[in-house]
Amino acid sequence: MSKMSKVVETTLKHKGYKEHTGNKDGADEYMEKRSAVEDETYKIPKLLYHTKVKSKEMFGCQMIIFNESLNAEYNILYLHGGAYVSEIQVPHIIFCDNLAKKVNATVFAPVYPLAPNHTYDETYKIVESLYDLMLKFEKPITIMGDSAGGGLSASFCEYLKTNDLTLPEHLILLSPWVDISMSGDYDEYIDLDPMLGVDGLREMGEAWAGDLDTKDFRVSPLFGDMEKLPQTTIFVGTHEILYSDVVKFYNKLKDNGIEVELIVGEEMPHVYPLYSGVPEAKEAFNHIVEVIRD
Repeated sequence: MSKMSKVVETTLKHKGYKEHTGNKDGADEYMEKRSAVEDETYKIPKLLYHTKVKSKEMFGCQMIIFNESLNAEYNILYLHGGAYVSEIQVPHIIFCDNLAKKVNATVFAPVYPLAPNHTYDETYKIVESLYDLMLKFEKPITIMGDSAGGGLSASFCEYLKTNDLTLPEHLILLSPWVDISMSGDYDEYIDLDPMLGVDGLREMGEAWAGDLDTKDFRVSPLFGDMEKLPQTTIFVGTHEILYSDVVKFYNKLKDNGIEVELIVGEEMPHVYPLYSGVPEAKEAFNHIVEVIRD
């Protein structure tokens, strides 16, 4: 664990994330606050970008597009994390911009509908429509996401396979939330994780699932059919409560004959590849670039 990673972990501990991910009341209070602003238009932050970044209304959803160009060699569908209740954040924007530049890709990042105002089914319709459009460009497609967005990315690929639809070339997952029912054993990791708790996440997961069983594969890919999924690359840190669930997911993919790679960040926190400036994140980013270009 690098010095910069230790700084990041210490900063995360003081952000107060566990106040709403660690208990039901905290989650309910946070979701009530989010409900009031959830449907507002997201304002793209004023940063120095490497690519042209724009916002466009597509399929009834705000879409942030990086490097929209006929000369782009790849298409990437990026689904952001945030426990299905928090909007896209600056680290997501920076990551997508850097990735679009590095691999000469057009990156589509939908600002998809979130709980508690919305449930999974609205987002599925948007993502499927976007994916259908991306297929028409006839360029290699990567679907990727972090945390909740990673779980959604995996679930959506299971959905494509179940319905005999075209799969992407690559599936890349950063600390994916693969079981929103939080049915695993997290005792070994709860004190190590500076961000996430159990009971609050379970409450948020139930809000996202709506009337759906939280162990349905459309919201919890750990319980889905993993046969014939695309080449998959997974990143996870050992200092996060999702670690054991991610390892279970990896082992199920492997048992089903999927070409899958698991990169474990020793002593690293949740979604560590997003923390630009951290050596371990740079290493992860470079590996992601290699995978997409493969």
